[in-house]
Amino acid sequence: MKKCLWSTKNDWLEEYHDFEWGVPILESQQLFESFALEIFQAGLNWEIILKKRSALREALCQFNPYELSNYTEDEVTQLLKNTEIIRNERKIRAVLHNARVVTRLSTNFSDYIWQFVDFKPIRATHHFLGDEKSRLFLMQRVVQQMQLDGFVFVGPKMLNSFFQAAGLINDHEETCFRYYELSI
Repeated sequence: MKKCLWSTKNDWLEEYHDFEWGVPILESQQLFESFALEIFQAGLNWEIILKKRSALREALCQFNPYELSNYTEDEVTQLLKNTEIIRNERKIRAVLHNARVVTRLSTNFSDYIWQFVDFKPIRATHHFLGDEKSRLFLMQRVVQQMQLDGFVFVGPKMLNSFFQAAGLINDHEETCFRYYELSI
């Protein structure tokens, strides 16, 4: 069975690819987790995130934005001492800040994010996102809106990775078995 080349490097990546990556996430808290994990991933490889994901879930209230939005400075200090998670203060504060933004949205986080792709996944390889200029334009538009709405630590590269991981963009290689399984 053919797979995206990046997923064949180790068992962690292969399992993530085969069962999670690119599967559309519609539930708001799960989508926020995916968004937060992309923030933590910046500058790191995805295998590190997968290995620390369980500890991050435990330390960050299963990525519940309503609980995270109430974190205190003492709780931030405790997070920075937790050796099981990624202890980058800037990333931790960005996730907590973004959780507060999510709680102030006029809609749920899922609808907020999915509106950017008209509530249906985009198949990147055949359709307009196969063109890098179109993809960059979409990501810049999303970045601009999210920043206007108060989100931080968002950029075109990070959001592109998030959209791929959360299934908003089906970016599996066309020869990968998941490409057609996830095509709607």
